[in-house]
Amino acid sequence: MRGGRAALALWVDIDPADDALFNHWHSREHVQERVGCPGWLRGSRFKGVDRPSRYLLFYDAQTTAAFESDAYYTCLRNPSEMSRAIFPRFRDTWRTACTIERRQGDGIGAAALTLRVKADEPAPFDALAAFQPARIDLLLGRLDVGQAHTTEKELRPEPDRQIERAIVAFFWSVADARTARAAHAPSAELFALQHTVSKGDLSFLN
Repeated sequence: MRGGRAALALWVDIDPADDALFNHWHSREHVQERVGCPGWLRGSRFKGVDRPSRYLLFYDAQTTAAFESDAYYTCLRNPSEMSRAIFPRFRDTWRTACTIERRQGDGIGAAALTLRVKADEPAPFDALAAFQPARIDLLLGRLDVGQAHTTEKELRPEPDRQIERAIVAFFWSVADARTARAAHAPSAELFALQHTVSKGDLSFLN
């Protein structure tokens, strides 16, 4: 499977007053730190379209083993000064390591449509895939992965919630994502891409 067989998906609310600090932290420090860990392939940040305080942080990985590595847990247990300032500002956080149950397409698009569902709930994967997004993933939450106690967890004011399954569809435009949502996923959240960094980008910079 191109693009890896796992993902870490994180939805979080950030007060608009903290936007600049949050975006600087994620773009200039956090995403490079995470993608630099073994097995991590790409990190992307999306901002809510209808709910601007909402963010989606999405990380592609080779397998879920990337979320259990010593290098990753070293980061989680030794957050930077900026991370220590940011994590207490997280609100309504959903964070789950996932395997890719199904995928169509590859890469990252300009918009992301996300729909969290229960394990036994139908997911409109085929209906959304018919709109030909750049890529669409059906995620299966691995509730047993990446859940060790860490300093980063202590810094967040509330326990992270976890998903059982979710669809994440990357569309070429916000307009395309809106059309698909109206047809088959009216309760889905819509996000616009802000920044994405791949392992290859880091290798180029080094």
